[in-house]
Amino acid sequence: MTVSKWMDCQHLRRMSANMPGLSFRGYRDTSDVEMMSRVSHLSWKADGVEWFVTPEDMLSRLQDISDHDHRADILIAEVDGETVGYSELDWSSSDDDPKYYGHSVNILPQWRDKELMEAMFKSNETRLQEISSHHPVSGRCYIKLWAFDGPNDWRRIVESSGYSPMWHLLEMAHNDLGSVRDVPPPDGLDYGPVISEDYPKIWALFRECFSHEQWSSPERWSEEEYDEWTRSANFSPGLWKVARAGSDIVGVVESFISEKQCEAYGRRVAYSNRVCVRDGWRRKGVATYLLTSSLKQLRAMGVEEVSLDTEVENKSSAMRVYMGVGFTTRRTFTFFARPL
Repeated sequence: MTVSKWMDCQHLRRMSANMPGLSFRGYRDTSDVEMMSRVSHLSWKADGVEWFVTPEDMLSRLQDISDHDHRADILIAEVDGETVGYSELDWSSSDDDPKYYGHSVNILPQWRDKELMEAMFKSNETRLQEISSHHPVSGRCYIKLWAFDGPNDWRRIVESSGYSPMWHLLEMAHNDLGSVRDVPPPDGLDYGPVISEDYPKIWALFRECFSHEQWSSPERWSEEEYDEWTRSANFSPGLWKVARAGSDIVGVVESFISEKQCEAYGRRVAYSNRVCVRDGWRRKGVATYLLTSSLKQLRAMGVEEVSLDTEVENKSSAMRVYMGVGFTTRRTFTFFARPL
């Protein structure tokens, strides 16, 4: 099903007939990236989500065409030639059981009362039905989405469209970096700076620690994903904290600061993107030491707030560590699924 057929979905035809000047087109080229970054930021903000994907990171993701044709998987809505929103589709390329498909709709706030989001949501589902019918699948297929738990347009549409909760995510924040105190480093480990030879070892530790998480999949740890990670604008080894046992990396706090996000939010913010410790070194104070070291470095750089995400399910030990160094829960998110 090409973009032209996507645009022929009855939901979009009805919207075009009822809204003068409305038209749809596919993704053209990299000239669309800046617009998509801006629209997604404003749309997420309208839905209570404070997040900003930089044009550089969006471009890096779109340059991966190993299993997707972005000219067929992105649909842009315009009114009188001006972009008002866009849809995007994604799915797992491997034949997993279950196999997950996903989609998103980003609409500017001023166009939220026009039923455009609902129409694009339904057309996304139709498009995914068509895509999945051409995939060799041996197991179950689902559409999987996430939404902020507060009242918002996106969650309302998801819940009214027959999706059921799967699992939950916490966004935690540290807003009092001045309260961070020194803690002693656990014995028997080295805590020197990250060097380039560490990158594949750190990636391997991420795969080891996170491969069984709800959000993970085998392709998430592919060579292509590794390359995208190292190309990301948020790839900031100078901000990471690691613990070594000999030549092995046994603990990591991966942090970054996005200057464009700081500009968008009007304050200095940072993210502890991934925190992990190898089994066998847990409950020895490694994560606490690495986190406090990271928070102190970020504080010295003028950062006012640090955030991180963690799953609610089976995370009591991690939650104790995060709360012990001063993080508190700010938002909760739910992941939903529906059989395709």
